[in-house]
Amino acid sequence: MAKTEPHRGPLADAKRGPTAEPGHPQPAAAEVESARLLANQARDRLPGSAYSDDDLRSLADEYIALDLGEDLGAFVEWVRRRRPSL
Repeated sequence: MAKTEPHRGPLADAKRGPTAEPGHPQPAAAEVESARLLANQARDRLPGSAYSDDDLRSLADEYIALDLGEDLGAFVEWVRRRRPSL
């Protein structure tokens, strides 16, 4: 399956900085807690998934950093699109 560029919010480019992992957007310091909450909430919506806690935290960081929002349902759908078998 070919990897496609995810939809991005208007602040996504600003979040790609020298402190971020190369090529991976990171949430701003003020957004880290939002990403953690999103990952924790999604865990209950993705029972038995192939994603570890670390995977979900990384995905939530990316989702928040891409400025895609904080909606749990939209995040879970985004995660499922990344791995449709879940």
